[in-house]
Amino acid sequence: MSTENTANPDPSTENSADARPDKSRKATLLIVFVVVFIDLLGFGIVLPLLPRYGAHFNASRMQLGLLMASFSAMQFLFAPIWGALSDRIGRRPVLMVGLLGSTFAYAMFGVATSLGREGQMLGLGALSWLFITRIAAGIAGATIATAQAVIADSTGAKGRGKGMALIGAAFGIGFTFGPLIGAACTSSTPTLALSDAQYAATVGWETRDQDMTSEQLITWLQAEGELREADQEAARELVAEPRKETDVKADLLSPPSAMPGYVAAILSGLALLLAFAKLPESRSAGHNSAGSRHGGIFALGAVFRHLTAGKFAVILAAIFITTFAFAQFESTLSLLTREFGYSSKRNFYLFAYIGAILMIGQGFLVRRFLPKLGEHKMALIGVVLMTAGFGLLSLVGNRTLPVSALWYILPVVTIGFSAVTPSLQSLLSRSAADDEQGAVLGTGQSLSSLARILGPYVGIQLLDVSVATPYFAGAGLMLLGGLAVASIRQPAASDS
Repeated sequence: MSTENTANPDPSTENSADARPDKSRKATLLIVFVVVFIDLLGFGIVLPLLPRYGAHFNASRMQLGLLMASFSAMQFLFAPIWGALSDRIGRRPVLMVGLLGSTFAYAMFGVATSLGREGQMLGLGALSWLFITRIAAGIAGATIATAQAVIADSTGAKGRGKGMALIGAAFGIGFTFGPLIGAACTSSTPTLALSDAQYAATVGWETRDQDMTSEQLITWLQAEGELREADQEAARELVAEPRKETDVKADLLSPPSAMPGYVAAILSGLALLLAFAKLPESRSAGHNSAGSRHGGIFALGAVFRHLTAGKFAVILAAIFITTFAFAQFESTLSLLTREFGYSSKRNFYLFAYIGAILMIGQGFLVRRFLPKLGEHKMALIGVVLMTAGFGLLSLVGNRTLPVSALWYILPVVTIGFSAVTPSLQSLLSRSAADDEQGAVLGTGQSLSSLARILGPYVGIQLLDVSVATPYFAGAGLMLLGGLAVASIRQPAASDS
């Protein structure tokens, strides 16, 4: 999509980033990369925990879907606000407020998980507090669009795609090491989703000083209600060999570890200190923000304008569709592996593996090839890879392909997403004027968040049809996303 005349009313601003000292631009990019990476470590620690923590606290399928969507719901609401506010007051203060909020939210997540199933704080149970802390973390984490605006401020049109890939690389590295840290902070004890009746029976269980087998445990729990196949597999793992009844009861009632939340809070606090000490303001002094011209940071009209503007609409539609498909995959993967009998630690390693692929995909492959191929071709390549990957995942889900094939298929999906995301973000940024980068990128982040709200909810509901259904649906969605990407006009040669 050409940005000629429309994206930058003042031609002199197009190369304003290029005019800055190269050393200063590189330093800014490095600092924002490190800040985003440290903050996303916390995200990577907590995300793989949610389905299993929800299972411990007896969250229903609907509650679990809402819990996973609550973070993105707040990003949907607040990303345009933070982005427009950063256009008005600067990027640095917005990022610092977000990091402060993340620090507090993750610390409270740790407190909430330590309450146990029957514990309360201020009259609310642990599950309610999990919702509150995820909502708070979502509000604070909605500043990713502001970090993207720093990239836009610090790069010219030619380097925009490579710059946007930095955010993806930071996400990938954070998502690699976050789950590994989470694995080190949690025990390998399997989690069983006990009903209220089963939990009450376990609390009142008068254990004897004798061993029991896994089948005895399953039979005992089934006497109090249905036990899903995944929970039966977890029970067999919990009692892989005969164990004392007292020890089994203790494991069934033990709350999840609070340490991941506390570690995530410490990491976000470190990112806040680094931003305070080293992050410069990237927004040019004295420029007039588009947000102030169009009614301020809370005006919904700005978002509506972006959605209906020809130069933004198709790109935003492609961002929504591709992110929705990936969110379905991302949110159901932990539950899929639970069906395959993966332990919590093995599940962490799987998520770390995905993060490593994201890191390689966006940090090396995309940054190397995007300037040569261009955003449009790179996005189309990503769509093809994601469509093929989802189709293969559905075959793993229905056991047409072996479970071990999962580890070979995940790189196809993840590298595809690594190619699509920075390409579309770069196209969106290059279509926006300098004085509305935060607002437009905020709208893009808001649509991504909306996709992350609906994707997990729909994906988890589709799991009730079959474990393969979310991935069949994902492949179909990517075909629609491919049509949207194909209809985007390529940037003018002068922009590339």
